[in-house]
Amino acid sequence: MNRGSLCVLALLVAVGLGLRLPELGLRPMHNDEGVNAMKFRDLWVDNNYKYSPEEFHGPTLPYLTLPSALLSGGRDFNNFTETTYRIVPVLFGAGLILVLLILAPDFGTSETLWVAALIAVSPAMVFYSRYYIHEMLLVFFTALSFFSFWRYAVTGRLRWVLIAGIGLGLMYATKETFVFAVAALVLAIGSNAAWTRLRGEQQASFPWKLKWNQIILAVVCALAVSVLFFSSFFRNAQGLTDAVRTYVPWLRRAGGETPHAHSWAFYFHRLFWFHAVGGPIWSEALIGVLAVVGFFIALFTEASAASTPNPTLPPLQASPSSPSPREGRAGRGVGRGASHLFGGAACPLWRIIAFYTAWLTLIYTVIPYKTPWCLLSFYHGMILLAGIGAAALVRACASPGLKFRVGLALAVGVAQLGWQAWQQNFGVDKSGALYCASVKNPYVYSQTSPDILRLINTVEALAGVSREGYNTIVEVISPESYGPLPWYFRQFTQIGYWDQIPKQPLAPIMIVSADLRPDFDERPDKTHLMAGYFLLRPNVFMELFVNTKLWSEYVKTLPPEKD
Repeated sequence: MNRGSLCVLALLVAVGLGLRLPELGLRPMHNDEGVNAMKFRDLWVDNNYKYSPEEFHGPTLPYLTLPSALLSGGRDFNNFTETTYRIVPVLFGAGLILVLLILAPDFGTSETLWVAALIAVSPAMVFYSRYYIHEMLLVFFTALSFFSFWRYAVTGRLRWVLIAGIGLGLMYATKETFVFAVAALVLAIGSNAAWTRLRGEQQASFPWKLKWNQIILAVVCALAVSVLFFSSFFRNAQGLTDAVRTYVPWLRRAGGETPHAHSWAFYFHRLFWFHAVGGPIWSEALIGVLAVVGFFIALFTEASAASTPNPTLPPLQASPSSPSPREGRAGRGVGRGASHLFGGAACPLWRIIAFYTAWLTLIYTVIPYKTPWCLLSFYHGMILLAGIGAAALVRACASPGLKFRVGLALAVGVAQLGWQAWQQNFGVDKSGALYCASVKNPYVYSQTSPDILRLINTVEALAGVSREGYNTIVEVISPESYGPLPWYFRQFTQIGYWDQIPKQPLAPIMIVSADLRPDFDERPDKTHLMAGYFLLRPNVFMELFVNTKLWSEYVKTLPPEKD
């Protein structure tokens, strides 16, 4: 990439950050975010993080949160904010744009810039870059490993295979579903070879620069990285066996033993056409259409040697890329649009991406277990294909005027995606409710209701008038998940969590699931009253019961009601 292209890429990174960084505390913490924050507490406060094979995914997220916590300037866990945590996926989401620099010499400059633009503004990519969960880290490490291994394959440089190995180890230590990406890549390489033979195309004259001893070294790097994280940096040997044992419960979930089982169309409905009652229409269909175009271009552009370009499809050939002077002779070969790789103008790399995306999409589609953020893994592949499709459509235009009009139309489409991303994260509906916490948003899933902040504020105010302050006894009682309440009540030192109503005397403050039908305010002794009814998440309600004496002290602090 030349200096001008690098400037455009830097501008797109800035756009991506501009959509991801503002007001990270605007939306209440999701249950999963709250759980992850409390797992980080184990590391920060007790230095006792242990990987769980049953829940919570891999250890990279808490460990990679350490720099953010350190740079926040605070040392007290209770003073960390949503921004402390959500800045981590924000940076990895923006990093998905920068990591394209590894692939650009072979992928094509125009294609790279279109992909960068789509990653920067994609509503799904933006929304989940602001979520303190593992998914964005997994997608970044997958791209890092895949792109680096490709660069190694065409240059033979040791540093690339080592980076690929490190990336693979980080994938493993991030989330169990990394195996899907690895399986899809293996299937893609095999599919590419079979497709080439089926079409009777010439094999590439450019040799793969693979050395088994270097590949083994990369595998050692991957294992070393994963051992470091799963063992909690040699503090938890049990983590190494748990890293293997984890696939038993996760296979059960993948098979459908989960409340998150959904139909095959679950992801596509959210990505390409989502319209909840009373809400706008959301759609990233532009990326879907361009991905289909890119897929067919990758598969059906005639593969040929660089010296013999396909005369029937000149507009679809990959744009020449300026090789890095450090890549040497091999880099110059690749610089001609990757045309020597497996024969054909950028077809081998493009085809592997096409098959990889198809296989990974199929895997995630057929598995019953589905949560919307899981779509990021295969959607990243779709965006890579969409970049190929966008560049090809512009390049196929015969006249400069037509090129300009098509390019402008695509740019308008990209801008509209950016507008959707802004609305989904910062916009409000007609009632003033935030889309980022509303079921009218396709990427909101079992989201904590903003109503719960009323509960938090009330309990905080009750502690303010109690003699015990944050040592006031609080009981949270719910037969199902009560997250993210532990995160919001992190300053309370005498708080307990129960799945049924305990037999001991009632605590001064009790937060009870409405499903348990508590009747503390109807007892003859009248020690408690029901002080509020709060929506925790869709269809999950909590009731607040407060000791009558404590409540009367709290009421005295309230401003008088106006007539």
